[in-house]
Amino acid sequence: MNKRAVVTGIGVVSPLGIGHQDFWKNLVSGNSGIAPMECLDLSKYECKNGAEVKGLNPEEFLGRKGLRYLNKGTKFLGSSVKMALDDANLEIDEELSNQTGILIGSSLGNFSQTTDYFHDIVRENPSELSPMQSYDVALNSSINYASVVFKIKNFARTISSGFTSSTDAIGNALKLIQNGKADVIIAGGVEQISLDLYMIFYMRKMLAGANGTGSEISMPFDKRRNGFIMSEGSYVFVMEDYDHALSRGARIYGEVSGYGSIFAGNRSSDIGKRVEKALNAMKKCTNDAGISPDDIDLINANGNSGKLSDLIEAKAIKELFGEESENVPVHTVKSALGESYGASGAMQTASALLSINDGLIPPTINYEENDPECNLNIVGERLEKEVNTVLINSFDLSGNNSCLIVKKHE
Repeated sequence: MNKRAVVTGIGVVSPLGIGHQDFWKNLVSGNSGIAPMECLDLSKYECKNGAEVKGLNPEEFLGRKGLRYLNKGTKFLGSSVKMALDDANLEIDEELSNQTGILIGSSLGNFSQTTDYFHDIVRENPSELSPMQSYDVALNSSINYASVVFKIKNFARTISSGFTSSTDAIGNALKLIQNGKADVIIAGGVEQISLDLYMIFYMRKMLAGANGTGSEISMPFDKRRNGFIMSEGSYVFVMEDYDHALSRGARIYGEVSGYGSIFAGNRSSDIGKRVEKALNAMKKCTNDAGISPDDIDLINANGNSGKLSDLIEAKAIKELFGEESENVPVHTVKSALGESYGASGAMQTASALLSINDGLIPPTINYEENDPECNLNIVGERLEKEVNTVLINSFDLSGNNSCLIVKKHE
């Protein structure tokens, strides 16, 4: 019989607050973390809104030693790991160190710093560059830093599968715990806003408001939607084998019970085939959890305000639930937080776990005009509802479809 994976700690560094309490308070209040970006000079470009992390004092969580050599994403991740461990009341001692792993999803990691460092090597004499400049410029450098600081010795892995990276990290952590490969896994995701990333999305006309197409607002599943808003942050969970958590009297937020992932490819012009792949990922996930669609109380949707991506997801949801699709509540955190690419699945997981614990579904803000092609039961106002089981959808622009089931602990 497979072991069970439960969540005992949550760490959040987000545009809606530092720590999961502030994050949740602002989310259920309908506040938005989206505003004109201050970290980039975008005076030459049309799209200026983003969801930036503000108010983080990493020294509070990581101390001063070596802090000046860390990049923004590493500070995000290190701080959120510390918060999650403190929230779980878990100290990784020498014995537990060998049974603890870290598995973090990130689509681009410290991409901006990587390209800047390479540029400096080409432009300047490499022998004149400080060795410390190379310390934190790789995709896996943030994860390696966290594993050293928090004495995690079992394994340290980075998953980079595009926008589904953190969903896949949590899903893989589930399988590792079920198979007895670790008692504790720190799992989640991290991303940071950078000019390099902005230009990738801007040139591909993926951002809301590009080419004068409308307002710079994240409005998932709304008829007016016209692209996503960039976001950043880190969302991390202490996942434990149920028996291990029980033996130490840990508080349990919920259980991760199902994971499904299918690669669809994004080059097909046949929307029906892409809908079928998204549907199959959801079916694979519910089957893995041993449940039926009737057991699902809430869909925490991928919906990021993309014209086509939201349509594909909506059609897949309606295929899965049939006539009941009009009754199942659908919420997306990206209306308030934007698209955090590889960290979005973990962002959604934090919201789902807190919905289960508080019996609250946050509003999907900015949802005003129903799109008859989507026509889902979007939660537009804060809703008090008992939530036992949540389906989390995470779909990538390049074709990865990954889903999670999180449920109330029994």
